[in-house]
Amino acid sequence: MNLSQITLKGAAGDPASGARPLALSLGKELVARVLMTPEGGGHGLISLAGIVLEARLPPGLDAGRTLRLQVVRADQEEVVVKIVADAPEHLDSAAAGRIAGELALRGDPDLLRTALALAGGTLWLPGGAAASVAVDPDADGTGAGGGQSGGGDAAFTLHCPQLGAIEVRLHVGPGGVRAGVVTPPGAASDLAESGLSELVAALERATGRPATAAVSPRPAAKPAPTPPSGAFDGYA
Repeated sequence: MNLSQITLKGAAGDPASGARPLALSLGKELVARVLMTPEGGGHGLISLAGIVLEARLPPGLDAGRTLRLQVVRADQEEVVVKIVADAPEHLDSAAAGRIAGELALRGDPDLLRTALALAGGTLWLPGGAAASVAVDPDADGTGAGGGQSGGGDAAFTLHCPQLGAIEVRLHVGPGGVRAGVVTPPGAASDLAESGLSELVAALERATGRPATAAVSPRPAAKPAPTPPSGAFDGYA
């Protein structure tokens, strides 16, 4: 057995089982956690992008270990990854948030999920900005007939030193995706209005569903969300 490689089963997804396929192209980097491995290596389990997968593991990997991986071969039957290095286990919150912010900006859904898990709710972004993120995958997730529709809610607040706090709430339902954006009045509101068509297009690309979006300025009497403590330097 190659001591630096892991073979994953089911990573490509099985349409008959309803499993969500992962986009695992050649050379892609991943972060995974070892969940279970027999002594001396062999068949075990790992968690990748929130999905538990059966894996053929080399010896020496303990349960709970977090690894950086890179895809070296991928087909419908199995995916082979090589171990690049151990992922950081004991980052301070600010360092974890900065690394998570870099991952989140790469435009990859699997890396975004990894980023959110690593950040613990706050992504530190370039330019001194920060994003506070909350996801409720079960919110209003039933259709008219009571069956699961793949719905859910997500909300994030972008704390920008130049523009202030911009709140975004997303709802995914049977009819599509709905985004509501609340901004400080003035320049931030005008900027958000000008970018609505790009936001709608990005949501439709990401979800494969029709999307709508609306912007409203925050009432003067309503206080802005408090920025997270840590790397954020406050508003100008």
